[in-house]
Amino acid sequence: MKVTLDDIKILIDNLALKINAPQNLLPTYGQSIDGAHPHIEVDKNGQLYYVIVERGQELKRDFAADTNDLLYRVFSGVTFSMAVDFELNNRIDTEDCRRQMFSKQQELLATLDKGWGTRIEKEHQWILRTHPFDDLASIRANYSKQLTDTGTESWTAWNEACKKYPLPKSS
Repeated sequence: MKVTLDDIKILIDNLALKINAPQNLLPTYGQSIDGAHPHIEVDKNGQLYYVIVERGQELKRDFAADTNDLLYRVFSGVTFSMAVDFELNNRIDTEDCRRQMFSKQQELLATLDKGWGTRIEKEHQWILRTHPFDDLASIRANYSKQLTDTGTESWTAWNEACKKYPLPKSS
């Protein structure tokens, strides 16, 4: 049996309620409203797509293996936006902002589906292998700015800040 856009909308709306997802983060169905806002398409063969269009240009067209995969893609984006808002409202200056964002996104996705929580955790671990947490980033930037404000050349200020507050090493 082919899934319809109406079926998908019902599933998405029900899941959104579980995490109090704002309506403006949910996709549209069948057509784009542009502005990098995601939409869902189902072709004549029942194939599901998660699509993003900005300024009339298609930026992303993800083929979804099944309804569960499509829902993960939708809520990966929704929960990311929610996690960013959470971090902004609970910022810790001496902590890499991704610590809270990743944790919150994983929590939200796991609330919807335990497997989704595990899936996003693996994606976060992959990111962190090449881009590790950097809890000194804002301290380093502030020190570099302080040095440039007192007349130090910007490149020299940055190098000094990195000596005092080292950059993290990739694993």
